[in-house]
Amino acid sequence: MPLFPSEAWMQAYCDTLASHPEVDAVAEALDGTYRFVVEPGGPLEDHHRYDVEVSAEPTRVRLLDSPNGEPTLALRADFDRWRQLIEGRLDVRMALMLRRVKVDGDLGRIIGRLDRAGPLLESLGQVPTTWPDR
Repeated sequence: MPLFPSEAWMQAYCDTLASHPEVDAVAEALDGTYRFVVEPGGPLEDHHRYDVEVSAEPTRVRLLDSPNGEPTLALRADFDRWRQLIEGRLDVRMALMLRRVKVDGDLGRIIGRLDRAGPLLESLGQVPTTWPDR
């Protein structure tokens, strides 16, 4: 089980999303680069940043080695909030409304397509995860 946060965990997330039965619809609706930022908190002392590309032509989900430019959307939260999201103890929509998860980027383009984002969120909870010790 990969450690969260790490490149190995993000790769497992990409693999999980890529194998989701609705990945084609997700890729078509949400084509772009998504930045996941894990801020310090709990046992985590450093920032971690990962960019994931979701592409419709051809359909693929991949972790980018060297992020370049601004992402389509960036999700930012501290370690404890990410853990709550991954473990299914925090609803992402509620977290966004309460500003426990911050979002930056092209919200106008994404808002109308949020109904297709379900697999993105479901896949978070499907990655077998090891957590760092406190």
